[in-house]
Amino acid sequence: MSKLDELLGSTFNCRCGQCHTVTTQMIVYTEDAITRIPSVLQSCIKGQRIVLLADIRTWAIAGEEARKSLEKEGWSCHVLIIPDREHKSPVCNDITFHELSSQFPQADAALAIGCGVVGDLTKWLAFEHQIPFAVLATAATMNGFTSANVAPTIKGVKTLLVARPPLAVFAVPSIIIEAPFELTAAGLGDVIAKPVSTADWIMNHIFNEEHFCSTCSEMINSLETCYFDHPERIRDRNPEAMAALMNSLFYSGVAMTIIGTSAPASGGEHLLSHTLDMISGIDGQDHDLHGRQVGLGTIVASVLYEKLFEIETPQLKPLPEIDQTFWAQRIQSVRHQYEQKIPVIEAMRKKIREAGLWQEFLNRCRSLVRTPRQIKDCLKTAGAAHTYPDIGCSRDRVRTAILHMHEIRKRPTVVDLAWMLGILPGAVDEIIDRWLV
Repeated sequence: MSKLDELLGSTFNCRCGQCHTVTTQMIVYTEDAITRIPSVLQSCIKGQRIVLLADIRTWAIAGEEARKSLEKEGWSCHVLIIPDREHKSPVCNDITFHELSSQFPQADAALAIGCGVVGDLTKWLAFEHQIPFAVLATAATMNGFTSANVAPTIKGVKTLLVARPPLAVFAVPSIIIEAPFELTAAGLGDVIAKPVSTADWIMNHIFNEEHFCSTCSEMINSLETCYFDHPERIRDRNPEAMAALMNSLFYSGVAMTIIGTSAPASGGEHLLSHTLDMISGIDGQDHDLHGRQVGLGTIVASVLYEKLFEIETPQLKPLPEIDQTFWAQRIQSVRHQYEQKIPVIEAMRKKIREAGLWQEFLNRCRSLVRTPRQIKDCLKTAGAAHTYPDIGCSRDRVRTAILHMHEIRKRPTVVDLAWMLGILPGAVDEIIDRWLV
């Protein structure tokens, strides 16, 4: 980890041609992490007024201990407990954000105690109130701990906002290891997406001139073997494998921060999760954890890549019209994203026809993307979600999500390419019945 740790708090000229800055100063993954919070924050924050944000579960796990640790060193703590929604977990949306913002006091810093929704809301609120923040992670559940990205639902549409990354991240290994296993499995589902997201990034680099940084794309490669080659170690909560998973999540977020987008860690595979969340927002049914859904999305995306790797001479088809009936009251927001993608896709068509570019894309991505069998076996052996019943979905629901997930984002992904090459919609039933059961 030493080479990765050297990036923290640094500004450096990268081989990609850009100058990168990592604003996160420290990652503390030790048993005494909570007692170290006051001194670490004191070294990089002026003032001692801090807002602690948690939900009722994460507060019980680490909140009270964090408050005692801070107050012992003279910090003034204001606690905001993020409410559950309809007797379920908290939701990161515009409604919750505005409720919490109205209660937010004058402060010098904020501390997120938790992960996922807690981290995103804290990041968003700290950015809005122009104060720095830190994170005390309570589970290895997602890669957003160290990133500047927030993934809220705004006016019913899953959105991506860019705020600021945390100054520091803290985690206690024993808490991470003992967290509910579905949270750990969600973290594995999120980080296992990296080869697909990197391939999507290369696709956009070659065909859409999106900047590509090999430093960011390779950042967690050295850690992957600890969990991908031995997924049973995640199932068994092996401390070394859990540390590798946690650090992969941390540095995946650092990669997103360095490049300024979610490209190093999020591509077409994430769209399945976002679409399932949006469908739940329409019909009120429950959805599963983001990372568990991303695991299935990664299987789907790897199947799509496997199929397009067989195409030596692409024959391009137009993207379908957006399904206005399906999206109902969400149509305006979804259309806003989709219509921004159309001119990008048209330019992409011309690039694909240029001599050599399609072959360059195939050559760079064939060795990168893992097969759907490798992805599914890893998730299955680790005890993570790998079928649609695992995430509480019916066959029809996941089928609907696959057929609509290309409509919700302006950035092209392998899903759009699959539509352009005629792989979708025809392959959807084979994908589900062969790979998601």
